[in-house]
Amino acid sequence: MKLAISFGITVGLLVGSAGSKGATTGSFQVEASHQHFVCHTGYTLEKCRKDIAVLQRVLEKYPVAQLGEWTWVLVRSADWRGIQSPRGLDPDSPAFTYYPGKETFLEEALFSEVPRRSFDLQSAWGMSIEKLLDYAIAHELGHALCNERNEAKADQAAKLMREGNAPSCEVNLQAKRRR
Repeated sequence: MKLAISFGITVGLLVGSAGSKGATTGSFQVEASHQHFVCHTGYTLEKCRKDIAVLQRVLEKYPVAQLGEWTWVLVRSADWRGIQSPRGLDPDSPAFTYYPGKETFLEEALFSEVPRRSFDLQSAWGMSIEKLLDYAIAHELGHALCNERNEAKADQAAKLMREGNAPSCEVNLQAKRRR
């Protein structure tokens, strides 16, 4: 597995969309699978590498190659609500997918202990952080692989994947807009 490393400085925080372009401390790309790993502003290089390694281990059991080019963005818990709130997302959700940008955003508390937030997530979801990480990734893959906005359908696809089966997706093609 060959990793490419790049560093940048963030000028803005996800301005205008959920896109993460330019909002990085460090990024890693696993070239063979077209998966990109980005740590949002505030991550140290060491912590970024550590959390990405945890994410990569969890992703190994899922069909991420089917995503094609995809970016996984890790966001510090201190910044999480500032990204979620303007989008009207559930504050107890530690992950979301922005399909048009081919990006999945994951909160830092899924990878390492964050005082108070880790406890809140465990209480809200009724599972350990390790299980919540796996659950969140499978759920977001349900959205991403099936191009599915419906939470219940993404959960169904996630359940199949967690059981080691291929996700069953209805066709949800995005229509190209005329310009």
